[in-house]
Amino acid sequence: MTGGRFDFDDGGTYCGGWEEGKAHGHGICTGPKGQGEYSGSWSHGFEVVGGYTWPSGNTYQGYWAQGKRHGLGVETKGKWMYRGEWSHGFKGRYGVRQSLCTPARYEGTWSNGLQDGYGVETYGDGGTYQGQWAGGMRHGYGVRQSVPYGMATVIRSPLRTSLASLRSEQSNGSVLHDAAAAADSPAGTRGGFVLNFHADAELAGKKKGGLFRRGSLLGSMKLRKSESKSSISSKRSSVRSDAAMSRISSSDANSTISFGDVDCDFCPVEDHVDATTTETYMGEWKNDKRNGFGISERSNGMKYEGEWANNKRHGYGCTVFPDGSKEEGKYKNNILVRGIRKQLIPIRNTKTREKVDRAIEGAQRAAAMARTKVEIANSRQVQGSEHARFTGNASEQQLPGGQSTTLTTFHRGLS
Repeated sequence: MTGGRFDFDDGGTYCGGWEEGKAHGHGICTGPKGQGEYSGSWSHGFEVVGGYTWPSGNTYQGYWAQGKRHGLGVETKGKWMYRGEWSHGFKGRYGVRQSLCTPARYEGTWSNGLQDGYGVETYGDGGTYQGQWAGGMRHGYGVRQSVPYGMATVIRSPLRTSLASLRSEQSNGSVLHDAAAAADSPAGTRGGFVLNFHADAELAGKKKGGLFRRGSLLGSMKLRKSESKSSISSKRSSVRSDAAMSRISSSDANSTISFGDVDCDFCPVEDHVDATTTETYMGEWKNDKRNGFGISERSNGMKYEGEWANNKRHGYGCTVFPDGSKEEGKYKNNILVRGIRKQLIPIRNTKTREKVDRAIEGAQRAAAMARTKVEIANSRQVQGSEHARFTGNASEQQLPGGQSTTLTTFHRGLS
């Protein structure tokens, strides 16, 4: 085996071992005009294990195979780090992606570079989601637990997406501003809070006359407004979370951590919410939002059991308020459109009654299923963390491994 320095027509160079016209042994290769660098082991023109630095400053340290990152490796991209397994150039199967400046992280399983299967996402404010994932989105059954309201992230931009979902970030780190990838709390509200405390029929009444029309028995009755004032959007708080600068589902080019849940179509009126109040949702998720059957409950006693669509009460269900009063019936976009509020008169329509009961039963089943998925997600979290730890140890060593990118491919990737 010989060695030396080799200069390429594009301005790149290689310094190191050489055999039969190919890089072999240890060597350093720089890209065109000296931008980008691979340093590590080579085998007959393929990288084996070593470190790669992109012109942007992003880095990868680990194993390679057939021109792609494959095996254990550590990627640092902006304010984010991924440690774990890679498969044919993509993150997977077990690994951890975490913020370097906030608690935001995802621990669990991956597929084709996106969260997929089971995992645990921790948001910048400390809130969590535990459950199923598909294509980088919360999808299936899971549990979303907020932190106390006074500590929860203030959602400032409707473009913010789910903290840990990578679907809004391209491989080069640029952000895809896709409104459909938004997370689950309205802009101007707090991460993890979607129950609105206002009687939405009152809000609807201001716009369309609402459920109670003039001339009806109920229309002539003056409904007492609940003394408990609690909703989800905070207009007064100046609390600023570092997580708000980041959406593993992504708000800047180097972020993939979700911080709450953004839905710009729903911005409820804000009342006072006690700083210690927390909110939990257990049930079905579809495309990163509460969809299907589920139960959402606040620590102050407010609770909704029933059907959901796009993070809103939609379909049949029952809402219980902190003072024990309740409303039940059919909701449409968070507004009760069929049913009776606060038990002024019991529901007499047997069909509506049956549908409400079925919805409550469905929500309770979904919540139970979500709890079982949490157990699986927690086990995947442990496995992901173990792989991350092994990766950290392996990245510090020059161990033998499989073949990887050719010298030609390396230069092409940097051009």
